[in-house]
Amino acid sequence: MRSKISKILPLSLTFSPKGRGKGEGVLLYAMLFALCAMLCSCGYTTGAVLPSDIKTVHVAIFKNSIDITKEISAKDKYEVYRPNLEVDLRDEIVERFFLDGHLKVAKQGSSGAILTGEITHYRKAPLRYQNEEVREYRISLVCDFRLMDSSGSEALVEMDQVTGDATYFTTGSLQKSETAALTDAMQDLARRIVNRVVENW
Repeated sequence: MRSKISKILPLSLTFSPKGRGKGEGVLLYAMLFALCAMLCSCGYTTGAVLPSDIKTVHVAIFKNSIDITKEISAKDKYEVYRPNLEVDLRDEIVERFFLDGHLKVAKQGSSGAILTGEITHYRKAPLRYQNEEVREYRISLVCDFRLMDSSGSEALVEMDQVTGDATYFTTGSLQKSETAALTDAMQDLARRIVNRVVENW
């Protein structure tokens, strides 16, 4: 124990049962306490803490900016488009805020913050083949979002390229429809967005 402390504290302040007065003992313990506090405060954090007066959030419908004319792969040449995707995503985000409990969802004009965003990609990538037929796909839904103050002039939290994923099989006992997999991907994306908004609460 003494050898470990000696590597951190000056030799003159390391503990010895002989020849040390009360003043040096108090100084030693004070330095040890300060050292422990410093080490315990070195955790990694990302993002800023929301102002304490923000208790409610309005979730706006995200803009759907998916470019369905853009080629993404040889197998699935274009981005996927689904009508009302932005509305369904908003509903999932609202539900996630309700389950999380940190912020209450409120109407526009009466909330402490406004969540806005943009859906940029909806991709379907093949994962597994059998006899040259795709048996498993990954659905990826990507968006950018901003949490603004009630006036819309200050960004409290912002993040780009947040991705929600889900996989599904086209055959077998684990078979699932693309619609069901998309719902899973939206729920995953909503969870990531809400977690990012309320982290360090």
